Amino acid sequence: MIIGLTGNFRKNRFYEIVNKIYPLISKSGNDCYISSDYKSYEKSNKLIVKINSLNFETLIENSDIILSIGGDGTLLSTARRMEGKIKPILGIHIGGLGFLADSNRKTMNEAIELMTEGKYIIDSRMMLSLTINDINDNNLEYHALNDIVINHGNSGRILKTEVLVSNKYLNTYESDGLIFSTPTGSTAYSLSAGGPIITPTIETITVTPICPHSLSARPIVLPANEVIKSRFKDDSSGMVCTIDGQVHLNLDSNSILVIRKSSRMINLVSLPGYNYFETLRSKMGWVGNLR
Repeated sequence: MIIGLTGNFRKNRFYEIVNKIYPLISKSGNDCYISSDYKSYEKSNKLIVKINSLNFETLIENSDIILSIGGDGTLLSTARRMEGKIKPILGIHIGGLGFLADSNRKTMNEAIELMTEGKYIIDSRMMLSLTINDINDNNLEYHALNDIVINHGNSGRILKTEVLVSNKYLNTYESDGLIFSTPTGSTAYSLSAGGPIITPTIETITVTPICPHSLSARPIVLPANEVIKSRFKDDSSGMVCTIDGQVHLNLDSNSILVIRKSSRMINLVSLPGYNYFETLRSKMGWVGNLR
């Protein structure tokens, strides 16, 4: 098995983790490579172990499993850069709050052992696709694991967004913006904006208004086979569309966004003992009394 390493090369902990897990991977008899991106970062000299590198595209092409070392944002970046290549990703979390990584610094040794022994399952997650005509009237396509967000950008004006679901009029939202999220993304920005938590095994698209200017405007959960079209009612500019919080697109009043379930999937490595609800309780700080 070939294991590829990538992650947040700006963090000291990335190199600390690689220095610890690489000997474990080598001892297991598996091959391991690191993305050559790390060489362009000033902290690259903190990598002590001697490990061969490959450029990111070659790393993804040749690896059987990808280790994404960082936070949720790092895993989202890894998924985006994979460009539809379906390789299992095991996240090792080095920060605080995070829902996507199945391991952390305390459990990573056990995680490496289980992974190299093939004791894991694949958790497939749906993605969203966005087709948009940008301000230069170019048709562009993007893919998101968490969410696609429209907001008013630098303007302080109310954003009036018309939403159609499979060509049926849903609503014209007057708000600071809209969030279109997958079940995976339901615990991200959508949750902060009052959206529901959706278990990842259900395929849905949730539309959550951001600070709506109407008490009746509420999030709505739609089947994943619906096609959602959004356009703007006012002749305004300065709006921004963000994909997974990492890709930013400038919009104007002529922009039309079409959002649907993507043909791409992301495969996350799930280790024995993983319990989604236990993770949810821990990350959300829920405390319940057993009666």
